[in-house]
Amino acid sequence: MKSILIIGTKDGGKSTTITEVCKMLNPTKVYKLNTNGRKTENALVKDIYNNTFIIEVNEKFILVVAGTPTEQGITLKVLIEICLELKIKISFLLVSKRTSERTKGFNTKKDLNDFSELIHSERMNRVPLVDEKDPNSFKQDLNWKNRITKINELVLNNI
Repeated sequence: MKSILIIGTKDGGKSTTITEVCKMLNPTKVYKLNTNGRKTENALVKDIYNNTFIIEVNEKFILVVAGTPTEQGITLKVLIEICLELKIKISFLLVSKRTSERTKGFNTKKDLNDFSELIHSERMNRVPLVDEKDPNSFKQDLNWKNRITKINELVLNNI
C-alpha cells in the first residue's frame, strides 16, 4: 500500500485540497467511515471534507483522511484497523495531518510509515484569493491547479 501525506496548519487548505483531488479522481463509490459504529455509510464526493472516507477508483479502495486524525480524535492506525475489521482492502492512503501533532498518542507520519510506503509528502500553504469578492477564486490560481493535478496523477499512477 502506498500513501500521500498532506501537511498544514488548521486553516491551510488540507481538506479542501483533498476534496478537489477526490473530485478529479471521479470515484465510482464514496463511503463515509463511521468510526463510532465501525461501519460505512454511502456518501457523495462533494461530502468529502474534514472527516474520513473510502472512495473507489479503478476498482481500488482509497482511504481518504480529509480531517486530520487529531481533529477527529482517532489515530490513523485505528482508522486502518477499522477498515481491516470491515474487510475493506485499502490500496492507497490519502491523509492530512496538522503541521505539529501535540496530542498524546498521535503520530500520523509514523503510522503511515508502519502501514504504507509514503510516496509523497507536501506542506500546504493557503492559496491567496484571485478575487477578494469570490471566496473560491483561489481555485483559479495556477499553483492551486498544479497542486491538485500533481496529487491526482500520483494517486492514479500508484493505485
